[in-house]
Amino acid sequence: MKGFKELGVAMTGVFPVNEAVELAKVAEASGLGSAWFAEDYFFRGGIPYMAAAAMATEKIRLGLGVVNPYSRHPALIAMEFATLDEMSNMRTVFGLGSGVPFWMDQMGIYDKKPLSRTRACIELVRKVMTGENVNHADNFFSAKDIKLVFKPVRKSAPIYLAFEGPKGLELSGEIGDGVILSIFCTPSYVKSAWECIAKGAKKVAKSLDDYEMVAYMPMVIHDDLDKAISIAREFSKLYLPHSQEGGPLMSHARVKPEDTIAMRKAAEKNDDALLTELITDDMVKELCLVGDKEACIKRLQQMIDAGANTIVAFPVPGTEPVENAKILGREFTNQLH
Repeated sequence: MKGFKELGVAMTGVFPVNEAVELAKVAEASGLGSAWFAEDYFFRGGIPYMAAAAMATEKIRLGLGVVNPYSRHPALIAMEFATLDEMSNMRTVFGLGSGVPFWMDQMGIYDKKPLSRTRACIELVRKVMTGENVNHADNFFSAKDIKLVFKPVRKSAPIYLAFEGPKGLELSGEIGDGVILSIFCTPSYVKSAWECIAKGAKKVAKSLDDYEMVAYMPMVIHDDLDKAISIAREFSKLYLPHSQEGGPLMSHARVKPEDTIAMRKAAEKNDDALLTELITDDMVKELCLVGDKEACIKRLQQMIDAGANTIVAFPVPGTEPVENAKILGREFTNQLH
């Protein structure tokens, strides 16, 4: 899909479920296009969030970003996707990716073949979601006479892939209906991602006219830039130590591999002072959406100009996600193009 589509908001398991529902309702009332729910381990679950929001809203798109092909069998993923699609009256977008390796390793379920496993998972999920009887076997999954006992409201709901690296992005261009870019993406990374996606689409002679790029961005809107950076830095401490050193996200943000490794070691030692020092102001400004309204609009437009179709404000503890949703819908949307 070419051009700006919409602004959306996301909710993570840091926040209580009632706040997630309120966020979706306010986002809808404020004119935002979508509300997204993350499944981060080991926080509150994204699927219950999405189910509750589906019953409390009427028009806004609801995205699940993302589940992984390890912790659930594809038939169970299909069952849950089809149920959520029914609950929302076909307003859903489903995200599927390999998950954060650190979390997968914690559960002992990471098999080091994320691309092949994701491809196989999506193939089986789509088969089961048709509502037909399915027999299937591949190197990762099997299905013996599996059929949903209810009729799906549609046989093909959109499934977006979520990967950081070139090969994963290429796969998303090949088999996905869209892509969800991780937090900490930058305009430079967005441009690079499109090149990889186009390469994958070309393999199967696939048009990208209806393809959507969704970009998550941590957002702290505040007139006091120093305070905004401080809040965003605290949030970044939860994720940056687990980022891939030298990986595409960090490379495009000019974060050196040795910096990422130092952050990881500081986090392992619970050395908060050192971690605070390592995550510099410039790093936060590059990786997050911070500052007053004017600065945030400027950064959003840079992301749109780079090729992001839908930009999703990722919630940061210490901010007011509901108030931010009102600002995005009523003040930001009409200023972006």
